[in-house]
Amino acid sequence: MKKILLVFLFMVLIFNLNAAAQSELAMSIRNHLLVIEEYEGHFPEGENVGFYQELIEFYDQRHHRSIWFGEEKLKNDPKSLIKEIKNSYFEGLNPSDYHLAIIESCINEDSLFSEEHLDKRALMDILLTNAYLSLASDYLNGKIDAEIIIDDYNYQAESLEAQKLLSYLTNEKIEISKAINNQLPKTDNYEQLKEKLAYYRDSGKIEAWPKIELGESLGIGAAGIRVSQLIKNLDARNYLNIEGLKYKDQFNQNVKWAVQQFQLDNGLKSDGVVGKKTFTALNIPLEYRIKQLIINMERWRWLPENLGSRYIYVNIADYNLKLYEDNQVIMQMKTIVGKEQRSTPVFSDTIKYLVINPYWYVPKSIAVEDKLPLIKEDYSYLKENNYSLFQYTGNNKLEEIDPAEVNWPKIDEDNFNYLLRQNPGDNNALGRIKFMFPNKFSIYLHDTPGRYLFSENERGFSSGCIRIEKPIDLAEYLLNDQEKWNRENIEEEMENDKEKTVYLKNPIKIYLQYNTAWIDSFGRLNFREDIYKRDQKIIEEYF
Repeated sequence: MKKILLVFLFMVLIFNLNAAAQSELAMSIRNHLLVIEEYEGHFPEGENVGFYQELIEFYDQRHHRSIWFGEEKLKNDPKSLIKEIKNSYFEGLNPSDYHLAIIESCINEDSLFSEEHLDKRALMDILLTNAYLSLASDYLNGKIDAEIIIDDYNYQAESLEAQKLLSYLTNEKIEISKAINNQLPKTDNYEQLKEKLAYYRDSGKIEAWPKIELGESLGIGAAGIRVSQLIKNLDARNYLNIEGLKYKDQFNQNVKWAVQQFQLDNGLKSDGVVGKKTFTALNIPLEYRIKQLIINMERWRWLPENLGSRYIYVNIADYNLKLYEDNQVIMQMKTIVGKEQRSTPVFSDTIKYLVINPYWYVPKSIAVEDKLPLIKEDYSYLKENNYSLFQYTGNNKLEEIDPAEVNWPKIDEDNFNYLLRQNPGDNNALGRIKFMFPNKFSIYLHDTPGRYLFSENERGFSSGCIRIEKPIDLAEYLLNDQEKWNRENIEEEMENDKEKTVYLKNPIKIYLQYNTAWIDSFGRLNFREDIYKRDQKIIEEYF
C-alpha cells in the first residue's frame, strides 16, 4: 500500500512539474506576444511577425500553450514546415522571409530544452507559427503588395482563413505541407511558369546570353562580329545549335529561322530580320527574364483560385482576348489597349449587357486634351464627325446648343462647361457594339471604326478602353441563348443607327490582366514588352 502511495505521489509531482514548466512557457509566449504587438510585428530585430494580431487571438484561445514544444521534446516536428519554407524558393519566393535562418539556428541547438532557453523556445514557437501562416498567405494571395501599383490595379485578396489554418497545427491528422500547398494556384498556367523558372534559373541548361552591339538591321547575307554575337545569343537560349553551323559569323537560313522563332515567342513581327525591337528583346538579360517569370507567377496568385467555367480573359500586354469554356479557348481575337499615358487597368468584373449603336459620351479629359484643339481650329469638326454639343445649365442639367454660338478661341480646360456626344454611325469611336461591365474605371470592350489598326503588331492606341477585333462574333456568342438575337438580327439592328441595350441572360466574368510571361498552347515560353512599366515598378520595389 505504501509503495502504491509513493508511486502516486511521484506521478503527481511529475505532473505538477510538467504543468509548471508548460505554464512558464505559456507565460513566456504571452509576454513575447505583448512585446511583438508593441513593436507592431518588428521583433526580434531583423524579423517581421506580420500576422501577430492573428497569433495573439490564436494563442489567447489556447491559453498561450505551446504549439511546437513539450517539456523535453518537440510535440509538433517543424521539419515539414522547414522543408516547405525552403521549397518556397521554387515558387519564386524568398525562404529568408519566413524566419528560416533563426529557426534553423535555434531548432538545432542541443540545449534548446534547457531551463535557461525557455524564452528562446517561446519566441521560436511564435516564429514557427508565423512562418506557417505567412507562407500559406503568400501562396494564396501573393507576396508583393499590390498597393505599389494601385493606380493601375483593382486588387482584392481572397480571404485567408487564418484561424482555420492555425487550427490545423493542433490536428495530428492534417499534414502541414498539405495545408500550405493547398493555398497555391491550381492552374496549368502557374505550374508551367514554375517549371520554366526552374529551367531558366536552376537547370544549367540556359546560359546568360551575350549582348549584341547595336547597329544596322541584320538579315540574310549579313556577316561579322555582330552576327557572331547574335548566333551566340540565340545558342545560349537554345534557339540555335552553334555546333551545327559551318560559319559562326554569317547570317544564313538557319539563323533566320531561329530569329523568327524568337520573334514569335516575344510578340514581334516574325520577319527574320533583327531590327531595333528585336535587338532590344535579344539584349534583355537572363536575370531580368527570371524576375519576369517570378512576377508573372505572382500575378496568378493574385487571381481567384476558380476563374469560372466560362469567362473572358484579356491579356493587356499581349493585345489579345480569349474566351474560355471548361478551360478550353473557344474564341480569341486581337485587341487595342490604352496608350502608356492612358493605361488600361487590371481588374475583374462581369459583363451584364451590351449596347448596339452606342452613343459615345466623350470623357472630359479626352474632350479638352484631344477634341478641343480640333474644334478650336474649325468647329465644323463636330458636325462632320457626328457630334452633338451640350452645355451644362443650372442644377447640372444639359441643353443641346449650336457650336456656332460658342466663342471657341476663349474656351480652355478651366472653362470647358460642355459635353460632347458622338451619335451612332459608321464613324462612332465605339463602333457598332460595346460590352458593358460597369466599373469605377469606366472601362469596357467595344467595336471600332479604325479596324486597320489591328494589323499593327503593337496596339496601344486607345484611351484606356479595349477595342476588339470581332465584336459581332462575341455578341453572337453572348446572345446565343436568346432566339431574337442571332447574327442576322444583330447585324440588321446595327444598320438602324438607333441605340439598343440588350441584357445577357447569362452574364459572363471578364478578367483584364497584364501577363508579360506565359506558356502558350504549344508549350513555348512567351515574353512580352512591359508596355506600362509595371514589371519594372515591381522590380524596383522588391528585387
